[in-house]
Amino acid sequence: MIRDAQFYDFIGAGLASMGYVENGVASLDLYLQDMLAEKWNAEKTYAQMGFPLNPDITMHPTYEQIEATIRPYTMAAYVDYDSDGPTKSTDGIMLKSGELPIFKHEVYLDRKKIRDKMMLIDELGGMRQDIVDAVMDLFFTASDSLIGGNFNTVQFQRHQIVGNQGKLIINSENNPYGLALEIDFGVPSKNIHTSIWFTKKKDGTIVQNDAVGKSINPVNVAVKIKDDAEEFDFMPAGHWECSKKTKKDLLAMEYWRELFAVAMRPDITKDTLRLAWSYTQDDDLIWRYIQNKLGRIEVIDSVGSVEFMNPKTKKAAYHNIQAFKEGVLAYVPDGDIGDVQAGKHVWIDSANTRSALFDGGRTLIREILNGEYMTIKTKSEAQVLCVPNATRWFYYLNIMEVETDSQNDDQQNSGGQEVVATYTPVEDTTGMNPAQQSWYVKNGDKYELTTDTTPQAGVTYYVKS
Repeated sequence: MIRDAQFYDFIGAGLASMGYVENGVASLDLYLQDMLAEKWNAEKTYAQMGFPLNPDITMHPTYEQIEATIRPYTMAAYVDYDSDGPTKSTDGIMLKSGELPIFKHEVYLDRKKIRDKMMLIDELGGMRQDIVDAVMDLFFTASDSLIGGNFNTVQFQRHQIVGNQGKLIINSENNPYGLALEIDFGVPSKNIHTSIWFTKKKDGTIVQNDAVGKSINPVNVAVKIKDDAEEFDFMPAGHWECSKKTKKDLLAMEYWRELFAVAMRPDITKDTLRLAWSYTQDDDLIWRYIQNKLGRIEVIDSVGSVEFMNPKTKKAAYHNIQAFKEGVLAYVPDGDIGDVQAGKHVWIDSANTRSALFDGGRTLIREILNGEYMTIKTKSEAQVLCVPNATRWFYYLNIMEVETDSQNDDQQNSGGQEVVATYTPVEDTTGMNPAQQSWYVKNGDKYELTTDTTPQAGVTYYVKS
């Protein structure tokens, strides 16, 4: 008896027994479409993120960032009988292009179980249905985890780009086994604002900026960004986005609680009593009040899970990464703000491999039987990128300062180390409120928060980072 790849083809036998056969051959494509296409629906999932699938799968694995154009119902032109009317434009403006990044991962089916099944069919002289079913259960779990991981990868791209000033940054933290990558999709510098509302201490507690409610009015700051976007940049209807942690931080600010208490209980006149009363209220009520003041806020509760090898235990470990940057409010258009672009796959099958395409040809799934090590491996490969097309309408408000080691030392030891920071001159101050923007001015060798409510002639303002 020849114990070749066909003899140990558990997956082929399983596909055939389940009825997934096309032209007399076991079909992995039919299996994936039937078992996983509804759960992992790329078209529906990505459209909900505002990045629908681009219908074109490129032969050359490159992306193009085309700036979106709003198609108004422009008026027709008055012409004579013999003249044609003007042709309406249909294309946007290409801002950036480059190579699509490729991401891969793989899963070995339980090696011990596979070896045990191989030894069992050796004894039996052939397959048995319960053996096939057991291996197909392992294969389903492997395929599901790989495709689900791909969806989370694309979702992480979307949230990082939108939450990180239009930048996708892949590094050792979120890609420990792969290459570093950075793509900047070009948010205009004028769209990035800073107004420090609170400091986050190392223990996670929130300390509200003393200037909040005085020279800094968070409502005015946020609403001005929104109003200016609509009035001067002709931005369509939009909404705010923030991370789940930022939502929690905002709810911890006394400013919002006091405003809520004043609105709901004007009969309470003492500040301390108003604040105390606010803590008896459900956070959802206060959150709705904040949105009534600022506009709708979508909370991004998305975490990327990264697998790495723990050098101490020598075992696989996992850590979670927030996809959307904390301490940032992003104001973006409603609806589609980009698309998901993908490259075409090329592969070669052999007697030991079986391959299939998923989500319309954007993901390649391969099952490989390795005769040397007697293992079955499932691999996934995709060349996919979220590409925004409305970055000129991405606006950012940085509202958090993180406590540094030197700041912590300064609080514990009088005369402690000076905070190390970078102060960058503000190039355009037109129409801005320096105090609300948390800008600094230089006083001798020191930088101090300004109290100016309008830009003063001859004064250089600085942004602290």
